[in-house]
Amino acid sequence: MNTLKMRITGWDESSKSLLVRFASDETANTDPSAYYDLAFQPHTMFPEATTAAQIKTALAKSGVSVALQIKGDEDLSANTSKMSLYSGLVSNTILSYARSDLIEDVDGVVDPVDVADAEDIPL
Repeated sequence: MNTLKMRITGWDESSKSLLVRFASDETANTDPSAYYDLAFQPHTMFPEATTAAQIKTALAKSGVSVALQIKGDEDLSANTSKMSLYSGLVSNTILSYARSDLIEDVDGVVDPVDVADAEDIPL
């Protein structure tokens, strides 16, 4: 993605939320108006942003992941085999899983890292 498009469409007084729409050069439509409003509470989400420019920048940074999600949803709509896979999962069956099958580290033990080798560990 090279370009993010953002449109602030409203203010909801009751939730103290800015309503924002996003698009990008990779979404099917580059006009944010073609997509849905998302609510952002700048006073809790971006308390460090104190100017209009800082708030807009913080919103735009959040919009990158939104635009990627929109693109992913659009790509999924074109992938009929994946759509069939997902829709085929719907049933009346109750699925049950043992906790031990879902969590790899059930004992809470973490192997310590040797400090001497710490420089070799990629971050």
